[in-house]
Amino acid sequence: MERGLALPITEPAQTGVSPDGSPMTSRAISKHEFDMMHAPGQGNLPESIYGAAMMAVIRSSQTRSRTVHGVTISVLGGLVLNIVMQFYVLYCTHLYICVPAIKAVRVLYMQYHDEVFAGGEFSDDAFSSFARTEELCQIPLSQPWFFVAVLICWTATVWADLMESFQFISLWCSLANPTNSHFAIVEARDGSVLLVAASVKTKAFALLTILAPKVVIAIVLWWLGASWLVATTSFQSLLLNAVALAFVTELDELIYTVLVPEDIKATVQSYAIARPRRATNPFAVDDQEVCWDSFKARRDRHLFLRIVGMALTVFVVVCIPVLFMRCMQQVLPGYKWDVHGPCESRLNALLSL
Repeated sequence: MERGLALPITEPAQTGVSPDGSPMTSRAISKHEFDMMHAPGQGNLPESIYGAAMMAVIRSSQTRSRTVHGVTISVLGGLVLNIVMQFYVLYCTHLYICVPAIKAVRVLYMQYHDEVFAGGEFSDDAFSSFARTEELCQIPLSQPWFFVAVLICWTATVWADLMESFQFISLWCSLANPTNSHFAIVEARDGSVLLVAASVKTKAFALLTILAPKVVIAIVLWWLGASWLVATTSFQSLLLNAVALAFVTELDELIYTVLVPEDIKATVQSYAIARPRRATNPFAVDDQEVCWDSFKARRDRHLFLRIVGMALTVFVVVCIPVLFMRCMQQVLPGYKWDVHGPCESRLNALLSL
């Protein structure tokens, strides 16, 4: 008996010939198997101010009701407040935190080279008498493995937010265009209101005013946050700063919790966007009996794409922090990786006492 990764498998039941003359095996598959591979599924709206804004756009595109439009204007007002707040926090983070921290760590590194590298060569005696040795050995680049671990955690936090944005960008772009003059078409399915089609104007409005700012904020926040973490002058502050940065990514959920009424939150939970419908099996005998070989190939391809997606996520979350630390960071341009060795020797000497 052959078994799939997550599907109940039984022996093939029938054999035949496909339209191209190749042998074909059919069997009756369970509803669970068929639904997993063929059901269109749906993307539930996120419980944040961005999800509330998408719900409001969908509702307003279907009616001329002033009440519905009033709710939409209120929700979009909350979205604007969120975007303004996040950009303002990013601006203040750059102006009042990143810039002074970067200047301070550059002065420290320059002073280290001026006093310890006499004649261009490292001096143990000069390093031992260097007044800011303790502070120097607390900069993140003095312990690159520890720093890259923290940076991976920060990257994963931002990547999760970006993946949500990319998912909904894909869902909006894959929606069919209405065949009539409606701006959007919805269906009631399993207790949810499912958006199945949207006009180009509706898609453009949702993408440009809701999802594009969300993506930009996440990317800018990652860069500023990574730069701030590089410029941190103590390991304790490094961890605290990483936690503080995560707060900014959750600002949209905070505004949603504080500003949006409970009935509107319930409405957001009931809305979803339809995923693209997969093509039906061309060799299907009925809704339950399909070509086993074709179904197995489709199932394996489905799982392979999931594995590729996981590998891509690992690559992004791990490799980008390493590339940033080695090549992209501009906090200490021209950094020569000459702090870790002396600081590691100093730490080992202290631990041996």
